[in-house]
Parts: sequence; structure tokens; C-alpha cells
Amino acid sequence: MQHWYTLHAKPHKERQVEAVLAARGIEVYFPTVPAPRRNNRAAQNAFFPCYLFAHVDLDVIGLWPLHYAPGVRRVVMFGGLPARVDDGIIETLRARLSCADAVYANGAVLKRGDRVVITSGPFADVEAVFDRRLSPAGRVRVLIDWLKRSIPVEVDSIVLRKTSGA
Repeated sequence: MQHWYTLHAKPHKERQVEAVLAARGIEVYFPTVPAPRRNNRAAQNAFFPCYLFAHVDLDVIGLWPLHYAPGVRRVVMFGGLPARVDDGIIETLRARLSCADAVYANGAVLKRGDRVVITSGPFADVEAVFDRRLSPAGRVRVLIDWLKRSIPVEVDSIVLRKTSGA
């Protein structure tokens, strides 16, 4: 029976691992989030750098094709057994990241239009509306209502807290 397993890849080799395993007929999921455009092309950054997921039946293929694929450091194990990831977790992750513009401090996904509160800095405790991600390092743009206008402000995503009404 097929299950999801976590693979630990060498730094920046996740795409290579994804391509090698896909060529072998193995379903692979490499979670990514949007990054700023470069040369008018959409860019993606790893959501879990150095980690991706493979959907396989280990009784049929064994560990060897995963563990020794180019770019793979190891299959994540607990107690000497490959760690399974629940199908529901992968589906939830796929659904949440498919519409993500950014991710804030506690790992929750932010989408354009989400209401947030800035938690520190010169705009501490000010409510805003999330607009978009600006950099892979976590800079984002939020819109603050000020003098009956929406003013764009750049902040680090780590200082945002999604409000309960969003």
C-alpha cells in the first residue's frame, strides 16, 4: 500500500530529486511558496527547505530507490523505520499552499485581502490588510487605512499576526 514518506535532500537539490524520482514513476510533492518575479517569470521558494515527500509502496520498491537517488541525503526515519506522513496532511498542505501569497511567523498562510495586525515596530498594534509578498526573505506589503486612504507599508512577515476575523 502506498504511503507518503519524507525525504531529506541536499541543499538546493530538491528539484533534482523531484525530477529523478518522477522519471522513475514515483509521485513526489515538493511544497513551495511564491517568491518575487525574476525576469518576468514566477519564482517559487521551498516551504520546507531540503525536504520533499514521496508517495510509494515500500514493500514493492524498497528504500533503495529513494535513499540513493541523486540529491537525497536520507529518508527520514524514526526508530529505524521510515516515517509515514498522513495523506490528510499532504492534501491540507497542498490546498493551503496553492493559494498562498506569504507565510507569517507561526506558519499560517496569508492571502491577499487577509486582515492582519502589525505586532512590533513603528506600526505596532495597527490593523492592516495583507497585499503581497515582496521578497524571499519575508518582506511583505500591507495596506494601512490612514487619512481615509490605503497606504502601502513594507514590513517583515514575522511581525504580522492574522486576525481571527480573516
